Parts: sequence; structure tokens; C-alpha cells
Amino acid sequence: MSAGKSPRAVLLLGAKVVVSVVLFWWLFHRLQWSTIGPTLGHAKPEWIAAAAGLLLASHVLASYQWGRLLKAAGIDLPFWKIVAYYHVGLFFNNFLPANVGGDMARTLDAARSGSSRATALSTVLLDRIIGTVALGGIAVLTTLPAIDHFHLVAAYAGVVAFFVISVVMLRAILEPRVLAVLERLLRRVGLARLAPTLDELAERMAAFRGQRRLLLELFAVAVLVQVMRIGVHVLFAQALGLHVETAYFFLFVPLLAVIVSLPISLNGIGVREGAGMLLFGLVGLDRTHAFALQFGTYLVAVGVSLLGGLVFLARIPSRRARSRNPRRSTE
Repeated sequence: MSAGKSPRAVLLLGAKVVVSVVLFWWLFHRLQWSTIGPTLGHAKPEWIAAAAGLLLASHVLASYQWGRLLKAAGIDLPFWKIVAYYHVGLFFNNFLPANVGGDMARTLDAARSGSSRATALSTVLLDRIIGTVALGGIAVLTTLPAIDHFHLVAAYAGVVAFFVISVVMLRAILEPRVLAVLERLLRRVGLARLAPTLDELAERMAAFRGQRRLLLELFAVAVLVQVMRIGVHVLFAQALGLHVETAYFFLFVPLLAVIVSLPISLNGIGVREGAGMLLFGLVGLDRTHAFALQFGTYLVAVGVSLLGGLVFLARIPSRRARSRNPRRSTE
């Protein structure tokens, strides 16, 4: 199979770019762009630092979540390496067109410990879906008042659907028969060579089914991670000097996260800002400040993810040295 992107993948990427461009065109006609720069420029550095610190702490906690799965799968890594690998994945998520790049980076890094890629992939998949279920669960609970207060019935129905689908996906990846069906489909389209990998992946996933206590504990961790990330928005609002009740962030941010997670734009660009303007506009926030809140919080996330880029660049020389001297121990 060619290493390049398939025509379908290119088409989907192009469609996402078009959606982002159209949304920014829509925003362009609704904002006074000359005021956005000064609004962000006057943000208080101490509150920005607090937002970045809380986001970094949430990433460290999320790394712990993934580390528990790695340990359960028999992959023994020092915690500092798990944190480093997690941030490299975040970096690729923010600077590649799809989150798959970050997941693949984490898989390859974890597999360098000597485990198989299927084993490493099982931990990354389960880690992501646990986080998705936690996000959906929080959104279902916290956005419930929006039905009465703001008549967001359709939006809430979408949140419930997102949560149900994420739970079904979690149940599906832990069920070996689902991967067996996928294996048969791959054989039909000429990709039978992937069958051994899927067999091992199914075996690894099945091993997690009996660890319900671990899964429940990690779900609780994932919920805390999501709450901390809501707090990042609260702190950045303080940086902008906005007076928005904290309850509204718990009402809108999970809903925004669900919307942004949908694969309809390029890394959520345009969707995040447009949806934020609509939702926070319901509580009296003007368009300029609503845009600045969402875009500024996104910039904080990108800035924190640059730590992963630094890790990626810093380890290039050592990995090149290892490739020239394969007898050295793996990273």
C-alpha cells in the first residue's frame, strides 16, 4: 500500500479546511477584528500563567491515566518518559491535521520499550476512549440546565448521542468479536496482512475487560482531567477581565469540547470560536470577548503543547546515535 495519503483522506482533509475557512469568513463579518488583538494583548500575564499551569497539571494527570494502562499491559516505563511521550503526542495533535498523528506518536514511543505495537496501541485507544466517555458524561450532566435556561434542546440531544456513541465504542473495543468482524472486512478488501496485528490487538483489549476496577478508577481520573480543563477557561477569562459566572463555564465548555471533537474542521479551528460566540453570547458576552476567550484558550493549549515539540527535537540526536549503534539499550 502506498505510503501517501489516499484520495479519500485527502478529500476529507480538504473538506475540513473548507469548513474552517467558511467559518472564519462568517466570523470575519461579525467581528471587529481590530479590537481582538488589543483584547488579547491586555490579558494579565499572571492569569495566563495560571491557566497554562493548570493545563499542564491536567496533562500530567492524563499521563498518569495512560501510565496505568501501560503498566496493566506490561509496558514498564518511568513516569517522566510517559509524561514526555504524552506531550509529544499533544504536539503532533496540534500541528498535524488530525489527532491520529499524536496517537501514532504515542504508540510508537511506547512500543520502543520492547513491547509490540499492538500492545502499545491498545493502551492509546483505551486511554482516548475513556477520556471521550468522561467528556461525554460530564457534558450530559452539566449542560442539562441549558434545556430550560437557553432552550438548547437540539444541542443537548447531540451531547446525549455523543455520550451514547462513546460508551458503545468503549464496549466495542473491549469485545473481541468486533475486531474479528473488522478482520474479515480487511480480508475482503485485500488487507489480510493486517490480520495478525488485529488478532493481537483483540487479545490485548480482551485482557482489559476483566479489570473493571482499573477502568472505573481511570474514568474518575479522566473526569478530574476534564474538570481541570474547564478551569483553564475560567482562569483565562480572568486574564481577560471577563465577569462570567463559573457555573456557565461548566455549562458551556463541555458542550464546546464535544462540538470541537467532531471531525468537521481542521483541528476545531473556526468551530471552537464560532460556537463559543454563540454560547457565551447567551449570557451577555459580546462577540469580541467571546472570540478572544476561545481563541486565547486555544493558544494557551498550543503553547503548552510546544513542550512536546521541544522533547521531540531534543531526543533526535540520541535516537540517531542509537540507530548507528543498535547495541545500545532502547530509549
